[in-house]
Amino acid sequence: MSATVKVRGDAFVRTEPDEATLWITLTALEDSPSAALRDVSARANALVAMLDRLGITKGDRSTTGVSVHEEFDHGPDGRRSLGQRAATRVSVRLVDHELIGRLIEQAVEELAARIDGPRWQIAPENPARLDVAREAAADAQRKARAYAEGVGARLGPPLELSEVDSHHSPMLARAAARPLSGGEPMPVDPGEQEIAASIHVTFALDHGPSSADD
Repeated sequence: MSATVKVRGDAFVRTEPDEATLWITLTALEDSPSAALRDVSARANALVAMLDRLGITKGDRSTTGVSVHEEFDHGPDGRRSLGQRAATRVSVRLVDHELIGRLIEQAVEELAARIDGPRWQIAPENPARLDVAREAAADAQRKARAYAEGVGARLGPPLELSEVDSHHSPMLARAAARPLSGGEPMPVDPGEQEIAASIHVTFALDHGPSSADD
């Protein structure tokens, strides 16, 4: 049976994200479900107009939830109804980072919105994803060569490769849902996000005078 060595290669690359997602929630508490829903609907239509004004296309926004329910307060004397709560949640995808602060400011000040995000993401087609894959493969080869030298062999060709799931959750920041003062939009810095890649590689070990990677 031919000798082999199986190693894991790992690599990490940092790069600026390509896009971000914001979640905008509009909510109202009223005496009746219809009144709460009317309030939220009016502000949801205003949000649509705001997104149009900012040049955010319909393909980059999606209603992710609508709810109407009775809300209660639980105290020492038991449960007390506070009224009917209506809410709607919209996700917005943004590729222009400068728009994020403006959208947060306007949605909070004009619509009393709650903001979650931004969640930064690196696009699948970003060249950094291929760069980190190459680095992971190179790391595996370096480790395998060191193991081979340690047992007096030389590294042969790769026999099997399999990618390891190294998914990292996108970075999430949370913006405060409170009125902003001044005329400047909230500063939002995308920074850099880490991409990770890992690979298992099985190499043949060659005890002859030369090896395939020389």
